Formats: sequence, C-alpha cells, structure tokens
Amino acid sequence: MDTSVSILFSGIFTIYYLFLSIRVGYMRGSPVMKIFFKMDRPISEEKLHRNIRAHGNFSEYVPIYLILLLLIELSGSMGFTYLIFTSIIFSYGRLAHSICFCFFDYNPFLRISGMIATYLGLLLLAVPAVYIGYINLIKMNS
Repeated sequence: MDTSVSILFSGIFTIYYLFLSIRVGYMRGSPVMKIFFKMDRPISEEKLHRNIRAHGNFSEYVPIYLILLLLIELSGSMGFTYLIFTSIIFSYGRLAHSICFCFFDYNPFLRISGMIATYLGLLLLAVPAVYIGYINLIKMNS
C-alpha cells in the first residue's frame, strides 16, 4: 500500500503551517521573531486576531483531512488520481481561506471559496471512508 499522496500533502501542509505559526509569532512581537525580523510598526488587535484564527482554523481542519487521506490510501480503495484531485481541492481551500484572513480585511471570494473547497475536500474523503468501512464490516461479519 503506497502512501505517497499522504506523505506529500503532510509535508506541504506542515511547511504552510510553519509559515502561519511564524507569522503569528511575528505579529505577537515574539522575542525570537525580533531576532530575525525587524518590527517596524505596531500590528492592530484585529489583524493579530485574524492571523491567529487563520492559524487555528488550519490546525483544526488539516489533521482530520490527513487522517482520512492516510486511511483511505492504506485501504487501497481509491485511485491515485482521485486522491491527488481531492487533495488539491482541499489544499486550495485551506490556502484561500488563510490568505483571506492573513492578508485581507475583507475578501468574500477567498473566504467562501476556501471554505467550500475545504468542505468539499473533506466530503470527497468522508463519504468513501464511510462506504469502505461499512463494506468491510459487512465482509467481516458474513
């Protein structure tokens, strides 16, 4: 059972999560961040809060997605192309939503399309996961 898609997207999501983490640390005025980055102007509370939410929101959805992705990949029930396609949809969703919160005061297109893509990506894995689990339970009990 190949787990290449899970490994690839785990790495991509981790790198992006680190970016969001460093950004929040910078905006909070972390002493460590001050060593690496010049803090030239104060950050508004609202801007800080939006970046914290982007970071938190990312950390809420991505683990669920990666667990589903890995389990489906290990089951061998879905094709490589389907998993890549679904992962690209989900990735767009997380990227668009976090860009909306981090870099814009208001951008309904990024926010809405980001959440729709996130929900769609999760749904495209959750439905097959339920089906695969159900079929496997029936096979075990027959």
